[in-house]
Amino acid sequence: MGIGRQIGEQVNCWSSSGDLINLPPQALANRLIDAAGSSLRLRGPLQTLGLDPLFQQLLIEKRPAKSRALLQSLTSELAELYTPSILAELCDLLAAASGLVHNQSTATGSKTHTSSGPAVATANWRTYLWRLVCTFRPLAPGVALAAGSSLVLAWLGSEFDRVLFEQLGWSSGVVLLLFLVLVQLVTRWGIRPLRSAVLLDRSSAVDPRQAWRWVTAPWVHASDKEALLNALILGIVVCTSTLSLREQVLRYSLTSLACTVLAVQCSRWCHVRRMWGGASGVIAKFLCLDVTLSLFYWQEFNFTLGLMRVPAWVLLWSYVAIQLAWTMPRRYAGESAGAWQRVVSSPWAWGLPVGFILGLVHLLQTFLNR
Repeated sequence: MGIGRQIGEQVNCWSSSGDLINLPPQALANRLIDAAGSSLRLRGPLQTLGLDPLFQQLLIEKRPAKSRALLQSLTSELAELYTPSILAELCDLLAAASGLVHNQSTATGSKTHTSSGPAVATANWRTYLWRLVCTFRPLAPGVALAAGSSLVLAWLGSEFDRVLFEQLGWSSGVVLLLFLVLVQLVTRWGIRPLRSAVLLDRSSAVDPRQAWRWVTAPWVHASDKEALLNALILGIVVCTSTLSLREQVLRYSLTSLACTVLAVQCSRWCHVRRMWGGASGVIAKFLCLDVTLSLFYWQEFNFTLGLMRVPAWVLLWSYVAIQLAWTMPRRYAGESAGAWQRVVSSPWAWGLPVGFILGLVHLLQTFLNR
């Protein structure tokens, strides 16, 4: 008996006993992954299957005709995403879970006439890209809300800058730093339960009812020591910035969003349990951007720290070393993810390539403007 049929029979038992009633999609996906055990090749497909509305409908549908129609639709959808070996396991799972007989040949018949050559390679590549895009679908509500909210926050920043901070002579970097410190102090000593309520975890990241956490998470740190480190680096890097508060807030929000999306998605792929929030992605982006530009222009970028002049590469090296020391050890008992999986599930790790790419874009703009 294959692993797909074993998982399907387990799902059928859960369905018969009522364990799946009102079970959130992410919880169902986690159950499927746990049932797969050490079968790593099925983890991604099972994650996608558990979040698929057709699969959830199939499990609760009682009418045989409707169940067969759902099974056919779901099988056809899976045939567009997965290779024949993976598809066979998933079809066995669906058949055992629903108690119906599937017709896999109808799903794969369109593929049997091609066996090799460039056309197959192109089709496989397109299938892989489409499957990759589909795995981001559960994050769409939160990401869309956060992207739209970034524009609103940027507008609020411009209004506060015009009405208040320009009169006080405060730079946008100082305002941003003070706001982050104030939020951390409020959630640390004022309303401590608020911190866990506004941070992202794996379940809230894919829950449309908690999409608002994508908006609040970048402004609150899960760790006080990380908040202190980020505040120190941010004070060195942006306090002398000449950008307006609108531009500062917009860049901060969008950079945090980009880094968090990639970290959350890697966590879902690697099954790493953690919480996300704060400015680590933004800090890594700032430092990597400065180091990239210093390499391109072959001149050292320095930051003033009292009587010291600290090169950007020294700050970047120190920041990455500290983050690695915090990230690589296991945080939870029984965690099976490797060290590199925990690293790529952290926003700061994605701030580095984002900063490098922005440096390349800046260099290309400079070259084109000459």
